[in-house]
Amino acid sequence: MAVIDIARETVVTVEPDATLSDVVQTMQTQRVGSVLVASADDPLGLVSDRDLAFEVLDEGGATGETPVGDIIDDDLVTVPADAGVYDLVDLMSTKGVRRLPVVDDGDLVGIVSLSDVVVLLGMELQHVANTIRAVSPAYEQRLSRQ
Repeated sequence: MAVIDIARETVVTVEPDATLSDVVQTMQTQRVGSVLVASADDPLGLVSDRDLAFEVLDEGGATGETPVGDIIDDDLVTVPADAGVYDLVDLMSTKGVRRLPVVDDGDLVGIVSLSDVVVLLGMELQHVANTIRAVSPAYEQRLSRQ
């Protein structure tokens, strides 16, 4: 399965000059845990609620008026839309990230999170369980006796 198959196509973005207060407001309004920082459709970085907490509360020196562009990591990691889910998980593990922008020929086409992978795994396990039930008469007999 390709990453694009589980990615969310709607990506919430802010400009790099948006203040941290603006970013928090955007996250609350859009009900998301991260936003992509972009300038003229050029992805620059990703900032999460966790990043904000560490910057503001952990003596990062940031305030609500600090531009988000001042706190983003310059090394934005992305994943190709046609990458496999195993490659995605490996990349997340290697880079130590939970969310990745999804790109196709350099164009932003979505965002994928570790939660999206967990949901996929849950659906796959349910499919396996249903298959086992369908092909295992003994399993069905045990259930009917309970």
